[in-house]
Amino acid sequence: MRVGGEDIIVLSVPLPKLRYPEGTTAAEREVIDLVLQGLTAKEIAEERSASLRTVTTQLGAIFRKAGANSQAELIAIMTEGLEKEGD
Repeated sequence: MRVGGEDIIVLSVPLPKLRYPEGTTAAEREVIDLVLQGLTAKEIAEERSASLRTVTTQLGAIFRKAGANSQAELIAIMTEGLEKEGD
């Protein structure tokens, strides 16, 4: 997989049970999952066969529902309080 122009190895690790922001749609939850995997908006659009405009619109709605201002902040909010496996 390429991220930011660099090849990276992606390890498949099951995500813990996430609490998605209230009112998110199934499509928005899919976008959140891809954000949590580290994908950019452009990569999410490619992955979902959607336009970049569609993805940025969905991200805007997600940010409002989560109280976030960026993908990094969304990741922090979504992973806050999650326990590591084995804890």
